[in-house]
Amino acid sequence: MATNIENLTRAGEYVIDNAEILSYRIAGGAPGSQEPFRMNITGIIGKLEFDQNLFQHSMYGKIQVLDANDIRTILPITGLDKLNLSFHTPGLEGPRGVAGNDDGHPFHITRIENVAPDIKAGKNLQAYDIYFCSREIMFNQIHKVSKAYDGPVELAVEDIFTNKKYLNSRKQLYIEPTHLPTKIVIPNTSPFRAINMLQQRAISKRYQNAGYLFYENNDGYHFRSIESLLAMAGAGRRPARWNYRMQVAPIRGHHGGRDVESDLEGVSSWSITKPIDMVDSISQGAYASKLIEHDMFYKKVTTSNYDYDKDWENHFHMEIKGDNKNTPLPYANFEDTFKKLSEEYDSKVMLKSHTSNIHNDKFNASSKLTYQKAISQRRLLFNGTLQFVAKGLSHLQIGDTINFDVPLITSKGHNKKQELSPYWSGRYLIYEIKHVLNKSPEDYTIHVKAFKDNPAEAYPEEYNSWTHLAQGKTHNVYDLDDEVIGNAGISSKFGL
Repeated sequence: MATNIENLTRAGEYVIDNAEILSYRIAGGAPGSQEPFRMNITGIIGKLEFDQNLFQHSMYGKIQVLDANDIRTILPITGLDKLNLSFHTPGLEGPRGVAGNDDGHPFHITRIENVAPDIKAGKNLQAYDIYFCSREIMFNQIHKVSKAYDGPVELAVEDIFTNKKYLNSRKQLYIEPTHLPTKIVIPNTSPFRAINMLQQRAISKRYQNAGYLFYENNDGYHFRSIESLLAMAGAGRRPARWNYRMQVAPIRGHHGGRDVESDLEGVSSWSITKPIDMVDSISQGAYASKLIEHDMFYKKVTTSNYDYDKDWENHFHMEIKGDNKNTPLPYANFEDTFKKLSEEYDSKVMLKSHTSNIHNDKFNASSKLTYQKAISQRRLLFNGTLQFVAKGLSHLQIGDTINFDVPLITSKGHNKKQELSPYWSGRYLIYEIKHVLNKSPEDYTIHVKAFKDNPAEAYPEEYNSWTHLAQGKTHNVYDLDDEVIGNAGISSKFGL
C-alpha cells in the first residue's frame, strides 16, 4: 500500500481505505441495537480482485486472505454477512471507493472457497477466498416481478430498481429517456430478467439506436443505450478519459526520477482478439439481416431488410474522421455478386410475431426499430476486442472511453519513430475491467477489455469486382469409376 494516501510517488501504488466485515450479529449483543459487529480485515488481505462488466448487471469480486485468528469461525462468516470496501489511487480525481460506511452500500459476502492451511507461512495460518457482490444480486435471487407496466420504459425500470418487493436498491440510478411508451406484462420472473425484457423495447429519445444496457459501476446503476456512451448530448463524441500506449520499462523524468504519469499511460502487455471473424459476423447479422414479422391484429406479414451501410450515418461511432465513411467493411463488392455484404439480407433471417395494437390504443414498437439495429451494433463492437494490463487507476470504470496507441508492427530503421496502426489505434470503450491489488509484491494493476465499432481511418475503396477466374465443372462419380476401370483393362461385369 502507498505510504502517502494523497500523493502518488510511483505507478501501481494504492490505498485500501476500508475493508471490514459486517456480521449479522449485533455489536455487544445489546437488545434493540442496530449497530453490527465489525471486524477489520485490511491487515490480512493478500490479494483483492474487483470486477465490472458492461454486460453483467452488478459488480462483484474476491478477496484472498491469510488468516491467523480463524475469523471465518469466530465471527462466524455465514453468508448473511456484508463487506465494507473502499480503495483508491493516491492523489487522483474520481471515485475513491466502491462501498463504505458513508454511502451505505456494502457488498454481500456470498461464499468462501479454497480453505487450506498455508504451510509456507506456518501451521497456524490458513488461506481462503471471500467472494462478494452487490446487494442487488441477492434481491434478484429472492424476488420475482409479476406486474403490468404502461408508459415510458425507463419508469418501469425505475420501479423495479427501487421497489422493496423487487431489487430494493438504494443506489443512484442514471436513466436515458426513451422515445416510445410501451405496455408490457412481466410474467413472474426475476427483476434482472424483467429489466432485460424492457431493454428490448427501449428506443432512445435522442439517438436513432436501440440496444439498451443495464449495468453498475462506481457511480451507481445505469439504464442507457450503447450510443449514449459514445456521444455527448447528441452533438459530439464523448471525450477520452485516459491515454495508453505500449511500454515495457518505466520512464525516467528530467531529473532522473520516475515519470509517474507516463508510467500510468504505459501497458505491460496487450492483444487484439479476432480483429476479423467474417463468418460469425455475417451469421449474426452484423452487416445485413431480414426480419419477417406477423402482425396478428392486422393479419399481415411484413419484411424488413437491414443494411448497416445505409444506416451507418444515422449513428455516432467510436471514430469519426474526414469525409469518408470509416465503416467496419471497405466499400467493395463481394466476389462476383456485384453486391456488398450489407446487401446480402439472407445472411440472417429472423421471424417475429408482432401485434401493434395488442393493448387497445397502446402502440407496440416493431422489432425492426430495435432488434435488427441492436444485433448489428453490438456485434460490430466485438469486431476486435482490445485487452491489456496496466498500472492501476481507481477512477477508470466500465463505460469510459480511452485512447490506445496500437503500434504498426514493421521493421524500423535506425532512429525512426514508431508508427501507429491507421486502423486499430484510436478510441476504445471499456466494457470490462478488473482491479487487482496485490500485497506481495505491493502492486495495483488493471486488466482491461475494450472495443471499437469502426477503424480510426477509412479503408481504401474498390469499385471493381475482383473474383477467382478458374471455372469449376460437375462430375459424375460413376463415369469417373468406369474411366478408372477401363484404363486398368478390367471388365466391369465381373464387379472388379
